Amino acid sequence: MKIVIATPLYPPEIGGPATYAKLLEEGLPEKGIEVEIVKFSDVRRYPKFLRHGAFFWRVWRAARSVDAVLAFDTWSTGVPTLFAAALRGKKTLVRIGGDFLWETYVGRTHTLIKLSEFYAAKKSLSLKELCIFFGTRWVIRRADVLVFNTSWQKDMWGNVYGFDWRKASVIENEYPAERSISPAKARVFVAAGRQHPLKNGGAFKEVFSNLKKSFPDIELDERVLSPSEHGVRIRDSYAVVIPSVSEVSPNTAIDAIRYGKPFIMPNDSGARERLADAGIFVDTLDMNALRHAMEVLLDTEEYERACMRVRGFAFTHSWEDVVKEFSHILNILCVS
Repeated sequence: MKIVIATPLYPPEIGGPATYAKLLEEGLPEKGIEVEIVKFSDVRRYPKFLRHGAFFWRVWRAARSVDAVLAFDTWSTGVPTLFAAALRGKKTLVRIGGDFLWETYVGRTHTLIKLSEFYAAKKSLSLKELCIFFGTRWVIRRADVLVFNTSWQKDMWGNVYGFDWRKASVIENEYPAERSISPAKARVFVAAGRQHPLKNGGAFKEVFSNLKKSFPDIELDERVLSPSEHGVRIRDSYAVVIPSVSEVSPNTAIDAIRYGKPFIMPNDSGARERLADAGIFVDTLDMNALRHAMEVLLDTEEYERACMRVRGFAFTHSWEDVVKEFSHILNILCVS
């Protein structure tokens, strides 16, 4: 069997699609599945609409002699990928790990609305956002298989976009079995993320600045680093804070678990049920709640209890498990 993976990101770029694309490129051949990667980075130098046409052309050429096409996106790469696959008559699988419409709306309006409330609220969408909505709906209805990170998002999108539930599966992110536990080198809180209003960075920095007046020894690390540098940073840190409005399946919380560090994250998350006993969940739009959660961790006894909860988290889901689950779905898809 041979597949094309169409990805918006690829190493050395940073992000979930980059990690997954590389993982499956390396792991699927061991399951008898040959992989060809088509990267959006190869066409990003072109003007906006021309780049999507160029990406369509690259996927269309690559899909000529494959059994299926796997897209890691529902809009910028997903739409041209699904068009190319449809013209080639190829089976399609789409992995969904975020919500581009919600991100675009929040980025335009700076209205901090939780993902779980976004589709229920009355709002005025721009022309671009309407295109994203209908394009996304076309992609997920046209795809043969949908893979979500969490049941939370699968159920949410099923109610909004109306796809066939029977073609939707959930493959969770990696939860490592191997842990590297080491004491904090200083009281540094890591709250790293890209610059976007939904990350709630401005309000969080104000909360942290006020907290520092009472606890002058604390520090904040918001740098965007490579995965390896980020791992070292988490290992040496005191705790992790994810102040985003909402998170589908936050990899930073999983990094905190990997290194045995307490973490604070939003209530509005697809990972809340999985991580309920390990992390501290708050309404991240409530600045008093964010401050209180950090104050709790600055108490020595409470901090030790939080560390014990993280280190007692027993669930594991290896990258080998992820590859195996994708392989299983692809085999069923290609013989159906």
